[in-house]
Formats: sequence, structure tokens, C-alpha cells
Amino acid sequence: MQVMSDSQPRVRATLPHHVRKVFVKTHDPLWQMQLGVVAIIVLQLLTSSTFLPLHKAWLVGIEIVLLLALVLVTSEGYRNVTRNRRNLAVLLIGLITAINIFSLILLVDALLIGQTEISGRGLLINGVVIYATNVLLFALWYWEMDSGGPERRLTATKRDFLFPQMIYPRFTDENWLPGFADYLYLSTTNVTNFASADTQPLTHSAKLLMVIQSLVSVMTVVLVLARAISILH
Repeated sequence: MQVMSDSQPRVRATLPHHVRKVFVKTHDPLWQMQLGVVAIIVLQLLTSSTFLPLHKAWLVGIEIVLLLALVLVTSEGYRNVTRNRRNLAVLLIGLITAINIFSLILLVDALLIGQTEISGRGLLINGVVIYATNVLLFALWYWEMDSGGPERRLTATKRDFLFPQMIYPRFTDENWLPGFADYLYLSTTNVTNFASADTQPLTHSAKLLMVIQSLVSVMTVVLVLARAISILH
């Protein structure tokens, strides 16, 4: 008789198909990702147009169109998840990533050259906005990429992140799965500690994403916020 240790993953593939769909839908609903995008759009509205690659209305308009398209292709939730949903999600998150990194480059350039009409307080506000966007943005990346997406996590055999509940299942529910809150916590700890607090990246893609997020965070905190605070004094 083989005894399963705490470190061995729990297999849920024996669950009926409709039961798996209902479990994932109630555990990690798709509206969380959509709400995260809305929060990022609000943060971009607070960003000065000086630090955006295009006019603010155009950027926000494109993101809203992509978000609405994403909602339409998943109108039935997890009952009808298609490749179009994943492609749209990756496109939307990738666009927001490019905008946020571009905004950081423009902000750092303005600080180094010093030719900007933005006050020290304005620089500080824009730095905080970029930092907060970085947290939400990579939470979306982690949520979308781990095990091939939220709709595949229940039966996936390959994991991108190892959560403590997977190592010590006796401390949690039998059917535990990481949700958006877990990836938001992972993203927050990565930008504050420059390392995850308790979750380990397992794949190269997961490690690369965490490296990129840490570098954006370092540049924002060290080069932008520190300089803006010094200007205030």
C-alpha cells in the first residue's frame, strides 16, 4: 500500500467534468481578473499624460474594448472557456505591461534630464501609481499563467508555482486551489521583499516574470520615489 506524503500533489482528475467546472467557477471566478483590469485602468487615469506613450483616452479606450471582448467570449464563465479567452487575456495583460514599463522609462528619463513641468509631488504620485499598477499587473500574469490558466488548474500536472498548501495539505481544504487573492499576495510580497514570502516559482517562465517585476519595483522605488521625495524636501 502506497502512502501519499504531504509533499505529493493531490490528484483531482477523477472528479466528473461538470463537478470540476462548478468547483473552479465558484473557487476562482473570472470576474476577479476583470475587476483587476478595471482597477489598473483607474490607476492609469491618475497617471499624467506626460508619462504615457499615447493619449490617455486612446489607451484606456483600447483596454476597455479588449476587456469587453474578454467578457463577451467568457459570458458563460467556465462552462465555455475557449482559446480566444486566453489569447485576449494575454493580449490585454501584455498591453498593460508595455504601457506600465514605458511609463516608468519616461518617468525615469524626466528625473534624469530634469526637463519636466511635473512637480515633485506629481512625480511622487505617478511613481506610486506605477508601483501599484505593477502589483496588480503581475498578479494578473501569475493568475493567468499558472498551470495553463484558471480553468486548467484543477487537473493540471505541471505547476508554475508551489504554494505552502500544496506541501502541507493537512492544513487546508482537500480541494484547495490557489485563487486570485493568492497571486495578489505573491505579487505584493515580490515587490516589497524582492522575493516571494512563501511561494516558490518552479518554471523558468515564472522565475522570469518575478525577475521583471522585481526590476520594475526596484527602479520605481530607488530611482523614482527616492528622487521625488528629495525634490519635496
